[in-house]
Amino acid sequence: MSADIDLKACTILERLSAELSDATVDYCCTQDLHEFQITRAGVKHEVGFMERVLELRDIPDIEHVVNRLVEEIKASTQPRRIRIGNNG
Repeated sequence: MSADIDLKACTILERLSAELSDATVDYCCTQDLHEFQITRAGVKHEVGFMERVLELRDIPDIEHVVNRLVEEIKASTQPRRIRIGNNG
């Protein structure tokens, strides 16, 4: 994993933690997936970014996606599993 991808994953973690201050955000990285588990008001959400998304996108683009995800999570009362960059 490159330092650039590490920085982008850290940016996502920091943004999710800051915007969802009433939630617990955990991070796990597997070979091709950077996964963020968010527990908010007893509801668990999983948000995964495929490695290639972090390779190909710039931080401002990623932050824009994270902002949309935060709004979806805040509005959701059901568990969500979201994958960014999964075409199949």
